[in-house]
Amino acid sequence: MDTHEDMSEVKKIQQELLWGLYQEIRNHARHSEAQRSNAVNYALLIASALTTVILFDSQINRYDLPLSVLVSCIGLLSALFSLSYTELYWRNRERASKLLTQLDTVFFQDQAPATLSQITHHADEIHHKTKIYFWGRKIAGSTHLYWIALPLVIFMIGIILTVLSWLGGECCVG
Repeated sequence: MDTHEDMSEVKKIQQELLWGLYQEIRNHARHSEAQRSNAVNYALLIASALTTVILFDSQINRYDLPLSVLVSCIGLLSALFSLSYTELYWRNRERASKLLTQLDTVFFQDQAPATLSQITHHADEIHHKTKIYFWGRKIAGSTHLYWIALPLVIFMIGIILTVLSWLGGECCVG
């Protein structure tokens, strides 16, 4: 084998390694999203069940205090968990973006009609002009905020229930 063949084999191995690493990191980002949504869904389920138990007798009193505190803790912990996994998602997304840029620089720059980054950027530009993007992102905001807001709502409901049960009076619910 001559030096030219060795270099092209090295380039091919580099390309496969970079592409494999890019796919792995994108999978980690998707996995973080799945873990975050599962954790928030479980928190919603558990908090709903606890709230049902608290309100089952149609009154809130001091006997409901431990469960009310538990609802607050579930909300707070799931909010912190969601924040942590949001950061993990963005870190992996940024790493994948850098790997894509590296793939473009090493293998596609000045050698292809468009680099992978240019194709992605062009597709994003087209998507950003659609009504679904306007309504979905511009008005409703990022879904990342949604997954943090839900646990905070659980936390606030837990705080309200805790205060009501701490007051200890026979607070009728329904």
